[in-house]
Amino acid sequence: MNSKATEGLPTHPLAGRTAVVTGAGRGIGAATALLLARAGARLALVGRSAESLRGVVDDLPGDTVTVLADLSRPEAPDEVMEALIGQLGRVDVLVNNAGSGSLTPAHELTAAEADALWALNARTPLLLGARAAAHMAATGGGSIVNLSSAVGGDRSMAGVGLYATTKGAVDAATLSLAAEWGASGVRVNAVRPGVVRTDFSAGITGNPALEATLTKEYALRRFAVPDDVAQAVLFLAGPASSYLTGQLLNVDGGWGSVHARG
Repeated sequence: MNSKATEGLPTHPLAGRTAVVTGAGRGIGAATALLLARAGARLALVGRSAESLRGVVDDLPGDTVTVLADLSRPEAPDEVMEALIGQLGRVDVLVNNAGSGSLTPAHELTAAEADALWALNARTPLLLGARAAAHMAATGGGSIVNLSSAVGGDRSMAGVGLYATTKGAVDAATLSLAAEWGASGVRVNAVRPGVVRTDFSAGITGNPALEATLTKEYALRRFAVPDDVAQAVLFLAGPASSYLTGQLLNVDGGWGSVHARG
């Protein structure tokens, strides 16, 4: 990009802002935390493992707050928001990244397994997002970015029924919160990755034959790396997307959406 194209663009677009990333101990969460910090934000990292969070904090510039929490607990959204406001004073950006998966066929699912994944993947983004939106509305606005999935509300595959259901719920929550809080200056969007090279997807990315088959459905002929997704989150978190809300952004390398050559 030439100098004229970048003229006027802020070097640190999140300077003076506070940003929270859940599930920040690895993968997409860790990559997102690094980009937000480099963009000038003061960071708060939320996760279950102090050791994992410490490993991320060591790579971040500036002062970083950590909050240990099991976000699948019903009380967690209120407790985490209280802790964040107590330590940061305000929250301007929330990235709802914490989540897990399930490969159990739907007919073999137990109610307990379904409830556990629903609590983390769907209930937490809705409740924590709503708490954060109410706070942001009272402090001049902000941005919430939910991590959804390209496997969700409008497309899926066999064997991931529970996971797809929870991510479809994330999409619905994103749209609902965007409608509820837009007039107060709070933007709510979602990023929907395809397969990303993380521990979460090791069963796919660690199988060369399966990867070769699946990436033929991707226009870019490769799976994402965490930074690919984090860049999209940074865009939605910052002022460059100031007129975007209620958007479900596919960051999937053109998976199934285009007819790629050969």
